[in-house]
Amino acid sequence: MSEESGCDWSQNLSAAERTEAVALTVSEPRTANWIATEAEVAHETATKYLTRLVDDGKLRAETQGQQTTYAPDPVGQYLIEMRDLYENHSPDELATSLEAMNNEIRTWKTEYDVETPNELRASLSNAADREDERTRRQAAREWEHLQTRRRLVEDALRLYDRFPSEQNPVSVWLRAQRTRLSIEHWEISSSDKLR
Repeated sequence: MSEESGCDWSQNLSAAERTEAVALTVSEPRTANWIATEAEVAHETATKYLTRLVDDGKLRAETQGQQTTYAPDPVGQYLIEMRDLYENHSPDELATSLEAMNNEIRTWKTEYDVETPNELRASLSNAADREDERTRRQAAREWEHLQTRRRLVEDALRLYDRFPSEQNPVSVWLRAQRTRLSIEHWEISSSDKLR
């Protein structure tokens, strides 16, 4: 990871995009303060965008006492991602992606002499300067994201074992649903015209 990556994070993505990127990739429920720090935005900014993400159904919010934590809706996220991976990528593309993710994680383990993203965060006290701290935090975020992506890619590859035919069953199901809805819409429209 280069020193420029921390700058790219805050310069190339808006506060909303950074907040969403962090919030949708957390591996456990996190507070607005934690998400704000990771996304490099003010607490109020993070809270505003987190509320929108909850309203949009992308996140779940849970309040205990005075503390609210946020986490992606795991089932909804999983199903959306699985459909996308299975419909839009071949098994070879998924395997190549899996290799690249594994290599990136191995690089962080070696470079920082750690075994987990949280160990990397704990190593912030070893950082040479503020930029190194930012680089380590970004690497930990990306590592968590890759762990999630890696599980999804592995599951998508297993779908190819379950549905090995050339015709993708998800695509067939979607086309059937669209056709059914079109027919129902036509029938309703036709009956309205007859009245």
